[in-house]
Amino acid sequence: MKKNLRNRIVAGTIGAAMLLAPTAAFADTTPTPVATTTKISAADKAAYQAALKQYRIDLKAWQDTRNANQAAYKAAIVTYRTAITSHRTALKAIDATFNTAVSAAKAAFTAATAGTVTAAARQVALNARVAAVAAATAARATAIAALPTLPAKAVLPTVAPKPVAPVKP
Repeated sequence: MKKNLRNRIVAGTIGAAMLLAPTAAFADTTPTPVATTTKISAADKAAYQAALKQYRIDLKAWQDTRNANQAAYKAAIVTYRTAITSHRTALKAIDATFNTAVSAAKAAFTAATAGTVTAAARQVALNARVAAVAAATAARATAIAALPTLPAKAVLPTVAPKPVAPVKP
């Protein structure tokens, strides 16, 4: 217990000494004045102004090209999404027609086999159901094959590097 108390006192004393001691980090330093009065020649100013003017022209052309590429990409994406939506709608209609035909075949089979029927009558009804489902499957496959192919998704345009501004003399 005495050792623990002694360690606390020592640690507190060291901490207080470190906080209260003046350090080099807090020293007041004043920067030495630097003479920066260099004159820029008229030729350098004119060259800089010409470079700045050309930079502004290049920047405007870059922005126009980038905006045109983005607009073309957005239009291509809208066209692609429209094609995907119409394809899905057509597939849903084909699937609904197929499901209706299969349900009708199942209902006809159920009606034909209601009550007590002979094995031969049951087999005839089953063969009719299988044939109806096969015909519906073939019609579905033909309709899906007749759908137009989907267009490729538009590729995000690559942006050319932005022009670099001239360095001021």
